[in-house]
Parts: sequence; C-alpha cells; structure tokens
Amino acid sequence: MVTTVLERPAAFGQDNARTYPTNNTIQVIRPAEVERRRYEEYLALPTAVLRQRAAEEIRGELALPTDRQREAIHTRLSAWLEMDPEDARIIARVWDEGAAQLPTDEARRRFEAECDAMLHGFAFDDFTRLARFMPWINSHFGLALFSSTARAEAA
Repeated sequence: MVTTVLERPAAFGQDNARTYPTNNTIQVIRPAEVERRRYEEYLALPTAVLRQRAAEEIRGELALPTDRQREAIHTRLSAWLEMDPEDARIIARVWDEGAAQLPTDEARRRFEAECDAMLHGFAFDDFTRLARFMPWINSHFGLALFSSTARAEAA
C-alpha cells in the first residue's frame, strides 16, 4: 500500500503520524524545522542527484490531494525561509532545474501549486523573502500565475 505520512507534534493522547493514500509515491510532510535540516543535508549531495531528488519530490507533492499538497509545499517553503539565504537560493535553483526535467504540464502544475500554497499561508513579508531566492516569483510567468489565482479566488 502506498501512503503519505503527515508528521507533526502530537497533542496529548494522539498518534503522531497520519497516513493518506497517493499514486505510487510516499510523501512525508514534516514540521518546517525538520524539513530545514533535511534540505541542509541535501546540499552535500551531487547536483545531479539533488536535481533528480527534487523532481521526485515535486511529483510526490503533485500526487497529493489539494489540501495536503498545499500543506506539503507550505512546509517546504517555510523550511527554505528558515535556511541560510544562500543555501535556500541553491535549493530553490536546483528545484527549478528538477522541475525543468518534468513534462511541461507537471512543471506548470508545480508553479500553480506553489502559488496556491503561498497565497494561502504566507504573509507578505514571507512572500517577499521567498522572491529573493525564487526568481520565478518575479518573472512574467510567476506574476501571471499569481494574478490569475487571485482572480479565481475572487470569483
């Protein structure tokens, strides 16, 4: 059985992990602090391996139901915000390179999912900090996605 595991600090008397079915992938969603350490460890990997890992993780996020996908991406981006800015810039660049290896539709869905997570979970200050190491946010493509997402939300 393929599952997604959502790990978060347990409330008293509650199980610490929850599982969710996905399509042929295992996606673990952890608190941002744990994720930050994981991404910092990724920096020691060869770039090609890291690029492949990024593509696999993007596909895993895209396989999640919308609410879980938003939470996974929000956690990832929150972890990046907690990292050294230069390390976060490296990880974000490799994530873009990993997305470039995906079919066009999946790469586009990745951007849309990141926009959705940003719009539904970050303050403006966080958004501007993300834009410093995620150049696509300030690109024509990124701004168009944000404006179309905002229009869809308003409708």
